[in-house]
Amino acid sequence: MLYSKTAQYSIQSMLFIAANNSDQNILVRDVAKELGLPSSFLSKILQTLSRYGFLNSVKGPKGGFSLSEKGAESTIAELVAVVDGPMNFDMCLAGFSPCSEENACPFHQEWKRIREEIREVVNSKNIFELAKEMPIRYRTLLAGSPPPAAAKKKAPAKKAPAKKTAAKKAPAKKAPAKKAPAKKKK
Repeated sequence: MLYSKTAQYSIQSMLFIAANNSDQNILVRDVAKELGLPSSFLSKILQTLSRYGFLNSVKGPKGGFSLSEKGAESTIAELVAVVDGPMNFDMCLAGFSPCSEENACPFHQEWKRIREEIREVVNSKNIFELAKEMPIRYRTLLAGSPPPAAAKKKAPAKKAPAKKTAAKKAPAKKAPAKKAPAKKKK
């Protein structure tokens, strides 16, 4: 695993809140329900993110969490650093210690390349940019439109009754079958 469960839940909840950032605050229980995360653990995580300025927190009946400007502009690496400390992928894939350029394991060079690619990915976009790429089901919770599954469950619209006409339609006539051309007699 690249980072702890706490960091994973932080990333998931920040992306979810960013994708649903609206005039409303988002309740912990809504985030937990939609993402399938434990509510009490998530509450502690969101409070921590609020303390570090990634989220705005409001108490009371209209309370909850919303994305702060700092949170919107932060990268995944910055978010993980708050929760787990700086991302460190320097461990050896084979478990050797030390594993370095001078004392390299068989995976060292390939793993070094992959580590750099991971660092680039987690630093390339901010939370707000990533949230725009979230699947539609995560972006519509508070946006006012129902998720696609809910939209399909709507009752069908009632059709207006057909107008009665005075004249009845005549049954459709069948087209006569084509006959093969007759052979000429000699």
